[in-house]
Formats: sequence, structure tokens, C-alpha cells
Amino acid sequence: MALPVAIQVYSVRDDASKDLYSTLKKIKEIGYDGVEFAGLYGNKPEDIAKMCKEIGLVPISAHVPYVEMVADPEGVLSQYKTIGCKYVAIPYLAPEHRPDTPNFASVIENAKMIGKVADDANGTKLLEN
Repeated sequence: MALPVAIQVYSVRDDASKDLYSTLKKIKEIGYDGVEFAGLYGNKPEDIAKMCKEIGLVPISAHVPYVEMVADPEGVLSQYKTIGCKYVAIPYLAPEHRPDTPNFASVIENAKMIGKVADDANGTKLLEN
């Protein structure tokens, strides 16, 4: 039994920023079943959802920088939910937000807030690395 395999679009971000549709199509042609997004590459979420459906790729997840999630969690989660992503992950914390820094306590509180927003978004979940 073959397991489905996905790729981070970030891995081909230069190509994706030039032509997302062609990049997604090539991803499918070389054998990937799904994608994890890292930005919209200048496209509307509805258009990306349409691209994925047309090409036959499953939009599994997205990784979004912490500061973007804190600034507009409802908007960010709504965009990726429109695309069809079931999960949104914060891929890293910048040095000033890491454990043993004065800002880390606010990171914990913000993670709780983002988690609540995700729960309220009806099915979108936040994964923290």
C-alpha cells in the first residue's frame, strides 16, 4: 500500500512566487499527492483552492510565522481554511520569542489565544513545533 506524500511549497518558493499554478502542476506531475503552503504567493485563497482541485493536489497544511498569526489569527486561519488546509503550524520562533527570553510568557498566552481562535474556526487546528 502506497502512502500519500506531500511537499512543502516553501521548498520551491522561488518557482511558486513566479508561477504558482505551474509549480503546483509540476509538483503533481513528479508524484506528490499533497502540499503544505507557506504563503499565498500573491494569489487569493479561493484561486489556490481551485488550482489544487483542478490539479489534484490535497492542500494539507500551512506554516505561518508566529508574528503573522498573532497579528491576525482569524484572517490567517480563514484564508487557509478556504484553501482547504486542515492544519496550520507555526514553524519556528524568532530568537526574541524563544524560551528563556522576556517575551516567552506572551508567546504562551498568544498560543492559547490562537488555539482558541482555531477551535472556533470549526475544524482548523494549530500545530506548534
